[in-house]
Amino acid sequence: MVRLREIPRTAAFAWSPGPESPLVVTGTRAGAVDADFSDETKLELWDLSLDNDEQGVELQPVASISTDSR
Repeated sequence: MVRLREIPRTAAFAWSPGPESPLVVTGTRAGAVDADFSDETKLELWDLSLDNDEQGVELQPVASISTDSR
């Protein structure tokens, strides 16, 4: 199995499997174990860029919003 892209998050996720650009949404929770020990709750949108040969393995979010964890 080949790793095409990596999202550096400990999060719940959902994806859009449509014929357009494949998108993934992640949701992180305050207090969850994360690589950077962040205490924020966030929703983030990721474009997998599978047709972009210049895109590295580790992705950066296209959009990000902080939310109330309650």
